[in-house]
Amino acid sequence: MGFARSLLALCALCVSGEQLGVSTVLVTGATGRTGSLTYLMLKEKGYEVVGLVRNTTKARERIGCNKCDESEGIFVGDIRDPSTLDKPFQKAQGVVILTSSAPVPLGNGSYYYPNGSYPIDIDWKGSNNQVRMAMKYGLKHILLVSSAGTSMPDSTLDMLGHGHVLFYKLNAEASLMASGVPFTVVKPMGLSDHQGGESKLVSAQEDILQFYTVARQDVANVLVNALEMPQLSKGLRFDLASDPSKPASGNFQAFFEDIRENRL
Repeated sequence: MGFARSLLALCALCVSGEQLGVSTVLVTGATGRTGSLTYLMLKEKGYEVVGLVRNTTKARERIGCNKCDESEGIFVGDIRDPSTLDKPFQKAQGVVILTSSAPVPLGNGSYYYPNGSYPIDIDWKGSNNQVRMAMKYGLKHILLVSSAGTSMPDSTLDMLGHGHVLFYKLNAEASLMASGVPFTVVKPMGLSDHQGGESKLVSAQEDILQFYTVARQDVANVLVNALEMPQLSKGLRFDLASDPSKPASGNFQAFFEDIRENRL
């Protein structure tokens, strides 16, 4: 844990001086609740969007593809299997990593992870597979959606299903930041399905936020604006929540500038 946190601090400065935007973006986990919002929002903004999905039936329901095949930029793959990742990464200039392990409730207050889908498999090995692919094909920007709380080991969330999910997410953050690829790490608090764009977005570092939720739509909006403002968003790692007592400003330039000025 100490090594990962030290590496995070060091690599906050490891960003190339070349600040180039991207026009073709790969969204991994594109059929997830946040992933599908991000995919569709990027489409609306005019980006060429490539989607990595686990099955085409869900892709058709969530992101509205027709053939849901490579002709539409939809690739079926498994982040645990690097051999399935070459084609989608080869087509992209930047990637938004929205894959995550998910504990399954047992109904008695406890949780478990399916075999092969523990945090070590998805959040650590799967994330690293994606970063290696981005390095292999020279992607210009990696945006990783991690989680708030990664600097707080052995918390209730970390220990769900004995998965140590926050530990593996923290190490995935550190690995990305040490890769040399320009990065943005977004660490949302509890994700909600409420309407986005209504509450003021707030950020901090090292898990000191006093707000507990953020709308998935707001997370998607932050990611899209991070891609549109690479000169401001690259090299940032921040917790994200919303303050329901204040209205949204919609000023993402000021949002990213404030994070840059106050980062540790």
